[in-house]
Formats: sequence, structure tokens, C-alpha cells
Amino acid sequence: MSLIRYTSCLLAVTAAEFGYGQGILEASFERLDNDLFEIRLASAQATQSISDWTVQTSISRSEFDLDFIPAEFDFLGEPTPIDETTHSLGFKVSKELGEQRVIELSTAYRDGFPNYRSVWLDTYFDQHFSPLEGVTGHELYENFKASAASLGAGMRWEYLPASAFLSVYLTRIKDEVSPGYEIDFDGITRGQTSLITNALSLSTENVVTKRIRSLLSVSAVDTSEREIRYSGELAVNVSLNEAMVWRNRIGATREGSSFDANFYETTVELQLNRALAVYATGRSYQDSGEIENALLFTTAAPELTSDSVGIGLRLETESWQAKLFLSSTESDYAEGNPDLDFFQNLYRDSDWTLLQLSIGNRF
Repeated sequence: MSLIRYTSCLLAVTAAEFGYGQGILEASFERLDNDLFEIRLASAQATQSISDWTVQTSISRSEFDLDFIPAEFDFLGEPTPIDETTHSLGFKVSKELGEQRVIELSTAYRDGFPNYRSVWLDTYFDQHFSPLEGVTGHELYENFKASAASLGAGMRWEYLPASAFLSVYLTRIKDEVSPGYEIDFDGITRGQTSLITNALSLSTENVVTKRIRSLLSVSAVDTSEREIRYSGELAVNVSLNEAMVWRNRIGATREGSSFDANFYETTVELQLNRALAVYATGRSYQDSGEIENALLFTTAAPELTSDSVGIGLRLETESWQAKLFLSSTESDYAEGNPDLDFFQNLYRDSDWTLLQLSIGNRF
């Protein structure tokens, strides 16, 4: 089934969830590709007020098409075309408690791999460890199917009418991951197959002046067998004049002494008329080398620097809204030893192209 047909089915199923009434129905399509892979995502989301509750349902389908290419010296690996599909379903409900507080509850389930890297690494370990029958520890190997389930709860408090908001959110995720494997003189060792993540996030949104609005958020994420990861982000939107808005985001993440990352993003949007706007955006990201929480240390990504630029169009009328966005990203990894690095074709410099199209309707 093509993603366009699938998106139509998503819209039909999501709309049927609510029947008739006032609400918002949205559908989106994304395509991300470079010379080694293509990722396609179709999603739909419906939001409607039912009694004094706001209910949001979302469903999505991701398709990963990639060419697995092992390192030249890797005699166990073989070039393989891979097709993987991931489905996700989510529910979120919220309710006003008086005029100043809103509570929110959510749950979600994902069937399949979360990203391109997980698909690539699962193929690598399958090729290298499934044939090793008779080796001590081979009984630990299994052709694993990734999945995840989550629960969340939070509250939003309008502590200054129409000008200041405080939000707190708690999330718990159980992630069934495709594990990593190692082999030594004692046999095969398997990494974690199930991870538990608990996350706490706090944010405050403030109308600073008539032309400036800010959002400050901090979070702490505690995942099995890892140190706590702390993150902070500041977003500031500035209305330069009646037709132009300047949006900025800056953030940083740190996990113990082994990982840190930071980014900056800026966007300028020009309102051409009452319905149509055009915007341009730029983003710069760098980290000290990622930590793969599902696999063993041998799979950790090297230091990364990534820069992207993009341009988009946004259309909004009384009943319809649509967005078209195109961006290009250049990712550069730190160099490793090409004669020892089994993952050099996973973590290699590349240029990415992203195309996003979304359409929404108020019904």
C-alpha cells in the first residue's frame, strides 16, 4: 500500500473515531533521504472536544528503505536491501480544572523500530551472530521485534492570566529494544532487551512584552543502566512588525561526563497576506558522541556536527491549514579508524533532504 493511500486510510479511521462534531483533523507526509536510505512517514491526528474533555488520537506509519553495506574488511557482513515498517498509535486527553488549570493524560504504543540506526544495527547483529550455532551463548540470540509503550500525566497552570503558564509532565516508557551482542573467549554476551525510562519535564511560557513571547523548559530523563540525562531549552519569538516574526531556539543536553550536546535554531517568517506566509529556517547541532542505550559500547556514534537550512510555505484559512517544507542537512562525523570501524557506513558523513507536507481541516 502506498503512503498516500495509507494516509487516506489514516484520515478515515481517525475521523471515524469521533463521528460528527467540531474538531481538527490533520494529515502529514514526510520523506527523508540520502544516498544510502529513504524514510517515509505518514501520520494523521484528530482533536475534538467531548463534553468538558479534549480528546486527541494519532496514528502513523513509518517505512525504512535502506541498503545495508558492511565495511570492506567485514567478511561476515553482506550488502542487503532492507524494508522495515513501524506503526504507532497514541491517545491524549485533557480537561480544564477551573479557569487556570488543565490536566493531561496520554498513552502510546509503537510496533517496530524507532529510527534508521536501530534498523541498521539489528541487521548487522543478525548477520554476525545468527550463524554462530554451537558457540557458547548463542541461545541468547533471537531475531528481535522492537516495540515501546508509554504512559504520561501532566498539568498546565495559568498562574498569570493570559501571560504566564507553568507546565509539568511525567512520562514512563517501556522499550523493547533489539539488543547488541559481543563475542569473546567466554562466548556470546547480549545487551539489554528491555529498557525503562522515567522522564520529568518542566516548562514556563511567558508573554514578556506585546511583541516577545518566551518558553523555557528543562527535563531529566532516567533510563535503565544509564546516568540521568539533563536537558534545557529556551525559545523566544519576536514580532518584528505586523508581517514578520523571528523565532529562536537554543538548547543543551548533558549526561554525566560522557555526553553533551547543544543546538541553535532560527526562523524568520513573513506574512504575505491574510492566508499565506513564507518562512526560512537554519539549525546547527553538535555533540560529543552519542550513547546508544540499547546496544553495547562498540556501537556508540562518534562526535557529530550537523547543519541544516530550509524554506517553507504556510497557508491558513478559516477552515483549512497546510504547510510545505523543504530542507537540506549536512552531517559530519569525527573520523575513526577505517580498518577497525565496523560501523563506518552507518556513521559516515552524508547530506540529507527532508520534504514535509501537512494538511489540516476544522470540522
